[in-house]
Amino acid sequence: MSFIESPACPNDHGYGGNGGPGYSTDIVATASGYEHRNSNWADARRRWDIGYTRTQAQLDALMAFFHAMRGKANGFRFRDHSDYLVTTGDGRIGSGAGDGTPGPHQLRKRYTSGANTTDRDIRKPATYAIYRGGVLKTLTTHYTIDITTGLLTWVYDATSNASAITPGSTTSVVLAANPGTLIAGQKLYLSGFTGADAALVNGIAHTINSVSGSGPYTFVLATNTNGETITVGSGAGAKYPQASEALTWAGEFDVPARFD
Repeated sequence: MSFIESPACPNDHGYGGNGGPGYSTDIVATASGYEHRNSNWADARRRWDIGYTRTQAQLDALMAFFHAMRGKANGFRFRDHSDYLVTTGDGRIGSGAGDGTPGPHQLRKRYTSGANTTDRDIRKPATYAIYRGGVLKTLTTHYTIDITTGLLTWVYDATSNASAITPGSTTSVVLAANPGTLIAGQKLYLSGFTGADAALVNGIAHTINSVSGSGPYTFVLATNTNGETITVGSGAGAKYPQASEALTWAGEFDVPARFD
């Protein structure tokens, strides 16, 4: 099977359609009348009936779309008009806060009722505005996004080449500059180091224990690399969104669907 991103199911077919989300839950009643419930799905599955009366032109468009999708064979974008908007109040990027890495991070929508929350992955964004710490960011300059998966990747704030790395119970890295004026307690993202055990540091955001120097800068990281073999290679350190920064978005989204 395949998924066809464009064209989407014409938006007017979502208006007036009956349906929405549902979950799969097994319920077992005991002899005493109590219930045991087991939730089988982590996320809701959605279903709609759009077979309501419409104009001949709309019916012709729907029939043409149905044949183009070859019935059940191909997936497509569908607009659920009962739930397609995201605001910065419920739109989250990844966990909703920076983790010191570029990602990719999934766009999500949070649903809240009292103290209960659930996050829904949004895989087919249609429009989007991306915010970091409440500040609107710019596509390409600050981030890239895959609108077929809803995955967002951050562009680094700053980066600096490494001149040394010293493995140990804490790991010491020397950088030409301090990318993004990082401080103790924040995270430094490392990449490009070589050696048999370079995977222990590459592609990871490391908690900073201390920063010293005025150029070059020595970063002491909480990561334990004692006895490991790691060399500089083309190593570098970079700053990405930190835990103190809220990552939110607003916009509209479609639902991946198929005909039944």
